[in-house]
Formats: sequence, structure tokens, C-alpha cells
Amino acid sequence: MKTVINQQQIIWDTFGNLETFNPEWLEQQGHWEDFIAAFFKSNGLYYDNHMSRVENCIRAEDKAAFASMFEQLLPRLRQSTDLSDVDTVILAHWTPDLHLGTSVVNYVIHSLELGEQSFGLAISDRGLSAPFMALDCIHRYIQERDSSALLLIADQKHLLYRSALMDELAPENTACIVKISRSGSGWVYAGYRKHTHVTERDLGQSIQEMITHFGLSPQTRIIASPALLVQLSDVGQQLEHDGAPVTTEERHISIDEKQIAIGAKQIAIDEKLLCAAPFAALEQYGQPEQDYLLIRYDEGILTGVGFSHQEEDVCA
Repeated sequence: MKTVINQQQIIWDTFGNLETFNPEWLEQQGHWEDFIAAFFKSNGLYYDNHMSRVENCIRAEDKAAFASMFEQLLPRLRQSTDLSDVDTVILAHWTPDLHLGTSVVNYVIHSLELGEQSFGLAISDRGLSAPFMALDCIHRYIQERDSSALLLIADQKHLLYRSALMDELAPENTACIVKISRSGSGWVYAGYRKHTHVTERDLGQSIQEMITHFGLSPQTRIIASPALLVQLSDVGQQLEHDGAPVTTEERHISIDEKQIAIGAKQIAIDEKLLCAAPFAALEQYGQPEQDYLLIRYDEGILTGVGFSHQEEDVCA
């Protein structure tokens, strides 16, 4: 059986403040200072009080917990798709939730009044490729069930400690929901691959191997970070958006045919969206008649998922 996602059933957005500051939260500051110090110690990492952002997080005026973001998205999801056959909900994220310990999947299952036998799971500690692994888990799970699933993706901008990487990324509070079905119109899931020890020089070959392994078209379009697409192009272009709205034309970069043997234009993600970025790009710029390869590349690890187009809309 195949696994299908429909462009109209990818719902996502960014969020500002969804949580009003309560002065009583400052009374809990000591608790969270101790927590973050213990967190670093348990991971064998150095920490001192100058690295704390606990008070900044408490006082921030643009906080959005995962559950609060999904609360905003769920009405849109209900309007766009039938949820009567959904019994699996998997959350993928990179950053920690604003409310540590909250079961976001249980919140969504309860809010949608899904059946008592519904299955929920959260996947993190996989970096920005967490949704790719989550998607593959869903694919494997629903193959044995006559049901559909929801892939939840979320990240939020506020950490309890200082992070140069987060400062560089300047992320948005972002959430995304993708309905995943076993039939219907849309792209067919072609698989998940993870290649390790991939050098920049080997990127083109590794990507071509993924395209071949997934059985995708030679005209497959790649969805990836601007930096990765620049690495793949021999011109060494640089994208400088300076915070201005990015047009579709600016998001597309041609990749050298000799390097990866495809000539179609590619789609650059908005990195501020973190884990949700590839799926947001697919929703915004995807074309039903095209095949797509969504990839992440970090510290020598190349991870990808493939989607193939259907020649015609079918219901089986």
C-alpha cells in the first residue's frame, strides 16, 4: 500500500505571543535555573549562570508553546480535511517545547476527539531532520492499519540558555500539521534515507543516489536550505534576503547538471521555520506533476525523504 500526502492538507503558520506574562512566574525562576544547570551537567557540558536565559524567557513577549500553536491550527485542519479515519499522531521537533513535559500529541488527540485506540509519539534528538524520521515511522505504522495519521511539526524560539546557533538562525515560533493517508490524490511517499560521512564534494553523488533509490524522476526538484543549494551549485551564489519578503524567484536556484544530473530549478527553504521549513516550502511551491526530494545536511550527515507524483488522481 502507498502513503500519500496532499498539498491542501499541509497546514502551517508562524506565531507571535500566545501566552500573556504572569508576574507569578518569576517566583519559579530559581526552579528553572536549577533545572537548566542540572540539564547541562547530565549531558557532561559546562554551564555557569551567565549562560542563563531563564528570566528572558519568562518575560518574553513572543512566547508560543507547542500546544498553543496547534490550538490555532486545528480549526484550519478540520476545515480542510476529513479526520474521521485518523488514529495516529506523531510530533517531530528540534527545539524543546516552551512548556516542558506537556504531552502535545495527547492534547491533539483529545482536541480532535480521536478514538480511544489512537497512538501518539514524539520524536526529537534527531536535529532538523526529525520530521523525516517521523514521516517514515508513520509510513511503516499505517501500512498495517486501514487508517490515516497526522504528522505534527513544531519549534519555538525561546531557550532557557544562551545559544549562538539560535542567535544566528533567529527562528520563528512555527507549527505545521500534515495529514498522511493511504490513498487519494497527492504525492506518494517514496522513502527515507540517511547517508553518513558525506563530504561537500560527495553531496551531488549522494543526492543522485537518493533520487535513484527512491525511483524519482530525473527532473526531481530538491527542497533544501539556501546554503546547501549554494554548495551544490558551482557558481557559489549567496542568498542575502536582509529580512525582506522572499519571492518565489529568489527561492529557486539552478543546480549544475553535471554534478547531479538534473536540470530543474530547486526550492530553497526559509530556515527560520526550522523543522517545518521543507514541508512549508512544499506546500507553498510544490507542483502536483513534479517529484520532490527534501533533504537536510549537517556535520556530514545527509538525510532525505522522497515524494513522487501520481500520473492521475486515484482513490485506491
